[in-house]
Amino acid sequence: MARMSEQSAPVLPPSNYQLSWYNTGNALWMGSFSIQQLLVIWILVGILHETPERVGFAQMLIAIPGLIFMLWGGVIGDRQDGRQLLIQVHYLSAIPPLVLAIASIYGLIGFWLLIAAALVANLLNSASNPARNTILNRVAGNKLQFAISLSTGIGSIASIAGTKIAGELDTLGLENVLYLQAAMFVLGAFFVARLTPAPPQAQIARESTLHTIRDGLAHVWRFKLARDLIGLNSLSGFFNAGAWLVAVPFIITRVYSGDAVLLANMTAVFYFGSLVATFGLLRFMPLARPGRLYLIMQLSRIPVLVILWLEPDLWLVWAAIAYWGFNMGVTTTMSRLMVQEFASAEYRARIMSIFILGMMAAVPVGSLVLGFIIGVWGPLDALVPGMMASTLIFLLGYRRTDIWKYQSPGARMS
Repeated sequence: MARMSEQSAPVLPPSNYQLSWYNTGNALWMGSFSIQQLLVIWILVGILHETPERVGFAQMLIAIPGLIFMLWGGVIGDRQDGRQLLIQVHYLSAIPPLVLAIASIYGLIGFWLLIAAALVANLLNSASNPARNTILNRVAGNKLQFAISLSTGIGSIASIAGTKIAGELDTLGLENVLYLQAAMFVLGAFFVARLTPAPPQAQIARESTLHTIRDGLAHVWRFKLARDLIGLNSLSGFFNAGAWLVAVPFIITRVYSGDAVLLANMTAVFYFGSLVATFGLLRFMPLARPGRLYLIMQLSRIPVLVILWLEPDLWLVWAAIAYWGFNMGVTTTMSRLMVQEFASAEYRARIMSIFILGMMAAVPVGSLVLGFIIGVWGPLDALVPGMMASTLIFLLGYRRTDIWKYQSPGARMS
């Protein structure tokens, strides 16, 4: 396995305080962002009553511009103090929900204003995400797998809380939910500010941004394991994440005649499944062969999609959604920890930016395609491409890549 030498700012000694500050700030970010995601979906589907094609188009418009900023964020994460970037992003992210709250008071929320506000928030997320992941390497010490699972689990709890808050918009009022979201973003900046600054890498800082981006892309292309994992993860995001964002809301509203509360509760159950997975993984870490678990879970997702496709009773939908979340929690954690383990320190933020970019690029295009599938064949048939994609990911990952053979260096050292 190709691997670049570790040349970077030193990893901080393990610190419970540092990890606590990180997880608290990250939790407030995840909770705030989950509020936004549900509000955007419900305003489009339940308030503006947009068609499936328009909802898929909206998801694409919101996500695609962030792709460019993701690469820029990777450069910042490798050559500047990412902590300062996160502080600024937290403060700036409070602006879009405040704009929507004011627009709601005067009855001005429409399709394009919603898209503009969500787009700004997504751009800020894209610019800061690589730095947010890279900082975890610095505060985790020699317990990276543990720290990744812990932060993912705490983030799932925050996402559940944020989703429940957004689901109560009829009770709390849309404006109050948006005010609370803005306050959570601002409070998160306070905890991020408690993190220890990390000095930039001088040799990277002297290079131009474009050169640094090209260097990161070339490195990933030469690094076969990184290239294969990013490619397969993007394929998964195209059909499976797209199905969650577009097909599931229409299944709940059209097939089961659900409202915002049911959608929020289903989303909370999804995140609860993820929470069980990520905290459950802590018991078995460090994992020696995370790639094998990642590929096996691709196959185990297929029965879930089949169950939902068969339009079962609602109680079985709850169970299927919970396991889908469990599956997502495992696959997300495994792919993320592999990338953060095998990436050399000088390229880590840029590799993470490309890894996240792959998922982000796939989701909006997948959302658009699945939106048209829903418009022609209905929301249930939008689950079929995910079944085929999951099978293909397992076969390609097992036969054509080294993901199945990957052995964690953390497990070898323990």
